[in-house]
Amino acid sequence: MKLSLTFSLLLVSLFHQAQSICTSNLGGDIDPAFITFKIESTSLDHNTFSGLTAFYHEYPPTGNTTAQLIAGQSYNLYTSTSSEAIIGVWLDYNYNNVFEPNEFTVLVNSMNTQNTTSFAIPATVPSGSIKMRIRSRAYGSTISANNACSSFGSGETRDYTVEIINNNLSINEVSKDMDLKYYPNPVHSDLNVSSNKSITGYKVYDIAGKLLFNKDLSEEKNIKLDFIQFPAGSYLVTLTFKDSLKTLKILKK
Repeated sequence: MKLSLTFSLLLVSLFHQAQSICTSNLGGDIDPAFITFKIESTSLDHNTFSGLTAFYHEYPPTGNTTAQLIAGQSYNLYTSTSSEAIIGVWLDYNYNNVFEPNEFTVLVNSMNTQNTTSFAIPATVPSGSIKMRIRSRAYGSTISANNACSSFGSGETRDYTVEIINNNLSINEVSKDMDLKYYPNPVHSDLNVSSNKSITGYKVYDIAGKLLFNKDLSEEKNIKLDFIQFPAGSYLVTLTFKDSLKTLKILKK
């Protein structure tokens, strides 16, 4: 069973590398634009409206433009827009760089009401970095589950990267796109991490997903993480790179 699961995740990873997310011919217009987009109880809380000159944006997986989401948990998603709008949201749960109908959530924005909806991360989604797309369209129009790549005459399209944490499944235990080493594991004091790609920061979470420590770095390839401050148990370490995130499961003895 374990071999079958590992092989399935490898196929997901290989298929993921072969695809490109659609970013052209999406259309759009200056209205309705996103003013605020956030996932409550996470770090993603993005306020940006200053008048649109482009209708597609992709944001880096850092600071207030990314989030840690725990598989099996539900979250509230909030948006506000420059005028009444209908909002479509897709999360690429199967890592294939295709926003599919079963990955879709819809939200209607009224200028006079709280613009919140809830969504659940499936318990079967493995750990790793996934793309999340949000699209706005003028109120009275429609956004369907098949419209992730459609050309619209109004609104804005945004892509974010979020990190899924699943304590049971991971496609990042062995990195396939970089030379990433970390030791010792289990760890008592210092965890050594080295990578051929520059590390721009890291976060340490307990096994329930609570943030314990956060540090920004200046593009370092060899770092030490001090674990002596933490009690014995299991932890998740998320490494931030310029264009991706990697999550490591670490045991403190």
